[in-house]
Amino acid sequence: MERYDLVVIGAGPGGYVAAIRAAQLGLKTAVVEKDRPGGVCLNWGCIPSKAILTSAELYETVKQGEHYGVKVQGLSCDYAQVIRRSREVADRLAKGVEFLLKKNRIPLLAGSGRLEGKNRVIIEANGREAQQVEAERVLIATGSGERTLPGLEIDGRHILTSREALVDVEIPEAIL
Repeated sequence: MERYDLVVIGAGPGGYVAAIRAAQLGLKTAVVEKDRPGGVCLNWGCIPSKAILTSAELYETVKQGEHYGVKVQGLSCDYAQVIRRSREVADRLAKGVEFLLKKNRIPLLAGSGRLEGKNRVIIEANGREAQQVEAERVLIATGSGERTLPGLEIDGRHILTSREALVDVEIPEAIL
């Protein structure tokens, strides 16, 4: 069983930065992550939503071009491409986090981490046998998740999570 000075559960902005600093200070460190490194903001929140917003702002600017003497005929929005670009931006930045972990010799252990006893972390991933590691210290940096409200359950059609909203390739008629 692999032993570490520190195991960080969660590779969001708190987790991966803490792991890198610990490694720089000489601790043998590993990170456990069930999704892509970078957390919700990088993968499913701030970054992809800003990429979509940039596309929308560019579209609006071009629409106003005639006011500035620039005429564009046949202007349209390929929303599927807007979504693809937002995913590409998020993927590129997640790869950047992976690079930083690799550069600092920090293994990225794929799966959900849970504590078993004082110094053992169990890492479970779909379709694979659970992996166990030992750690002198464990940092829990699991971030947050969406919250459901009574009577407004997430159905993937009318009520979406940010993840669902950021992969849907059809422009919604209305959004709150």
